Amino acid sequence: MPKCVLFVCTANICRSPTAEAILRHRFAGDDVAAASAGLIAQAGHPIDPRAEAALATRGLTAGGHVARQLTPALIAQADIVLAMEKRHLAALKALAPDAHDRTFLLGKWLGNADIPDPYRGGDRDFERSCQLIGDALEHWCPRLQGI
Repeated sequence: MPKCVLFVCTANICRSPTAEAILRHRFAGDDVAAASAGLIAQAGHPIDPRAEAALATRGLTAGGHVARQLTPALIAQADIVLAMEKRHLAALKALAPDAHDRTFLLGKWLGNADIPDPYRGGDRDFERSCQLIGDALEHWCPRLQGI
């Protein structure tokens, strides 16, 4: 059975679907599955076109993404939950206190860095967010193979 990594951000239209797409590409054909959700999701919306454009520069896509609300059930199904910001971690721990031992900051290996929300920014902010997510995942990928 594939191990599931759940990415969490605010609206599930920028950062978490970007991370999901990058991880799916990185582990294509391997035993790791990726999913994403938002704390206050814009449920039913696709990935933001600017986030999709940042992925496209890397030859990736999240074109089939549909935003969804984070639920305790989604957290329970995940082997590991990676949040974009420290405030997301706090919300996750309140929503699913029993998952605290498998809930981490995506930027843990980048000095516990938050991945800033690019939503109100421009194309450069989305590019920077995508780059930070990719950098953070490079540190996580060796560790995810062992979950």
